[in-house]
Amino acid sequence: MLEFIKMVKSLIAQGFASEAEKAGVTKLYDAFEASSKELVKGEMESIKALAEKAPTKDLDLDAGTKDGLKALIKSIAKGSVSEMMAEMKTELQKFMETQKESKENKSGIYNADIVKGRKLLNETFKKTVRAVYNNDVSALQKLGGFAEKKDMTTDATGTPYGGYAVDSELSAEIRHLTTEYGVARREMSTLVLSKNSYKANSLTTDVSLAWVDEAGSIKSTQVVLGQDTLELEKLAAIVTITSELLSDEEVDLFRFIAGRVAEGFAEAEDEAFFNGDGTSTYGSFTGILEAGDVNTVTLASGSTDFTDLTPEKLLDMQDSTPQGAQNNAKYYMHRSILNIMRKLRADAVSAADSAGTFLYQAPGEGQPLLLWNKPVVLVEVMPTSSEGATDTAFVIYGDLRRGCILGSKGAVAVKRFDAGTVRNSADSADLNLITTDREAVRWTERVGYIRIIPTAMTVLKTNAS
Repeated sequence: MLEFIKMVKSLIAQGFASEAEKAGVTKLYDAFEASSKELVKGEMESIKALAEKAPTKDLDLDAGTKDGLKALIKSIAKGSVSEMMAEMKTELQKFMETQKESKENKSGIYNADIVKGRKLLNETFKKTVRAVYNNDVSALQKLGGFAEKKDMTTDATGTPYGGYAVDSELSAEIRHLTTEYGVARREMSTLVLSKNSYKANSLTTDVSLAWVDEAGSIKSTQVVLGQDTLELEKLAAIVTITSELLSDEEVDLFRFIAGRVAEGFAEAEDEAFFNGDGTSTYGSFTGILEAGDVNTVTLASGSTDFTDLTPEKLLDMQDSTPQGAQNNAKYYMHRSILNIMRKLRADAVSAADSAGTFLYQAPGEGQPLLLWNKPVVLVEVMPTSSEGATDTAFVIYGDLRRGCILGSKGAVAVKRFDAGTVRNSADSADLNLITTDREAVRWTERVGYIRIIPTAMTVLKTNAS
C-alpha cells in the first residue's frame, strides 16, 4: 500500500504518466483486496486520466475551442486592425485561463472526488501504521483488508487460534529430540524387491562324510535345503496440514514432517524385527528376541531381573554362536542395559570386588565400543533396565547380516491430496480437506524381514523362576 501511495502522489505531481508507469500502478492496484480497491478507486481513476506525455507549451485546442475562436474573430473583424488585435488578445487571454482552470479541475489533483479519496486514504494509512506499531489487533480488524488472518495453531485439541501478520519474528526451527532408529535396516542384509514376496534358500542338512575301508561300500549323501518366504507388509501414515502453515515460507514444515515420518518408519521397523510377537501390532512379524529358532542363553537359576547379568553369561553367548558367525558378530542391547555392563568387572571374585578390571572398553580413535572384544550396537527399542521380567530376552549376540534379510519394495512413496476425507488417528472423527482448507500427505512403504540363518544369532534371557 505504501508503494502505491508514493507512486500515485509522484505521478499526480508530475502531471502525466507513461504507459509503463500506468501499468505499474495498475499491477499494485490489482493485488489489493476488494475493500482496499474501493478505498483507492478515485486515485486509480486519476492516474488513468493523466496524459501519457508532458504537455507542450503550444495551446492544444479541441474542435469546440476552435469554433469559439472563429466566432470571436468574426465578431471583431468589423473594427480596426489595432482595435481588433487588442480585443482579440484580451479575449484570448481570458479564454486560455478559463480552459486551463477547467482542465486542471477535470483531471488534476484539484478534482473534488480525488481530494476526498486522497484524504481518506491518508487517514487510513496513518491508522494502519499506528495499529501495526502498537500491535492493535482490534484496530486492524476494523480497518479490514490490511492484515491477513492466519489459521495457525499449536494446540492439538482446541480450536485453531487466529494470528495476524504483524511485526514479530518467527523461529524457522522446530525444536525436538531426535532418536536414532533404523538399526535393523543398517545391520541386516537388505534387498529391494520387484515383487511382494521373496523366497530364500537355506542349508538345512549338510553333506555327510565317512571313512571307508579298502573296497568298502561308499554310502550316498545329499544336501537338504530349506526355503523361507519374505512377505512384505505395509507401513503408512497420513498427515493433514492447514494450507496457511504449508505456505508459510519461514518454516519448511513439509520437510520437517517428512523427517519425522521417516524416523517413525525406522522405529516401527526396529520394533517389529527385534521385538515383534507375531501380532498385527508388529505387522505380523516375530522379532529376533521372540523367535524360537535362535540360540538361547539363560541367566542362572533365580536370576529373573536384567541386573542379574554376569560377565560369564556374555561369554556363554559367544560360545553358543557358531564359528561362521563370529567374525562379524556384535552385541545388541538398549543403552540402559549397557550401563549395567559398564559396572561389571571381568575378573572380580565377587560383585563387591573392586580389584577386577572393567569388562567395558570405551571407544577410542578408530575403535568402537567393546564388550569382551566385540562391538556393541545400541538399539533404542530393545528392553530397558527398568523392564526386567522373568523369561524375557533382552540382549542379542551374533551376525545379523548373515542371519537376517530385510526386504523392501523400493523407496517410501509420498502423495499429496487437497480434496477428500481423512480419518484421524483416534478413529473418532473425519476431516474434510475442502471445508477445513487443509492438505493431506500420505507416506507408504512395503517392508519385511526373515531369519534366513537363525543359528547365527543368540539371545540372552532371564530365568523363568
